[in-house]
Amino acid sequence: MNIYIKEISNDLFLITSKMITDLMNYHRELNNAPREYWQTDEQSQETLRYWIEEGIVYNIFLDNEPVGFFYIKFGGQDVAWLQDLFIIEQYRNKGIGKYAMQKLDELMVEKKVVALFVDVIPRNTGAIKLYSDFGFDHLNLIQLRKNYDKNLDKDEDIEILGFNFKKY
Repeated sequence: MNIYIKEISNDLFLITSKMITDLMNYHRELNNAPREYWQTDEQSQETLRYWIEEGIVYNIFLDNEPVGFFYIKFGGQDVAWLQDLFIIEQYRNKGIGKYAMQKLDELMVEKKVVALFVDVIPRNTGAIKLYSDFGFDHLNLIQLRKNYDKNLDKDEDIEILGFNFKKY
């Protein structure tokens, strides 16, 4: 199994934008968002154009086939943000995400990044485990949400720092 990463090239633009559609709609599905809010391929193409201008997109390959991507954005004070990491569903749980994280760590060291941040939807426990396994062990920020549309409320509770919230 030959896994490697490479900065996005023009010939992978449409394939990667389709993966962005899958990623965004996976998140919307996790949150039970109505279909009217799901992302289209055209919106994903716009997103990818923006990402390429604002950061760096790397494709993840398995035996020369693109099976995922990650998007990194750099900021001041030598820090970076892992904005998104995506592996096509049929390739998940095969070690590809772990390999991508190892390559990401190497890139961050090479670029002399002092800290890497990532945001995770609390329901995405697979991602939380992956990031935790790769040393993301500092709680940096908590984002709270108030729903005015009660149809968006969740039933599952989570306790954080002595407070009870709905797990979104």
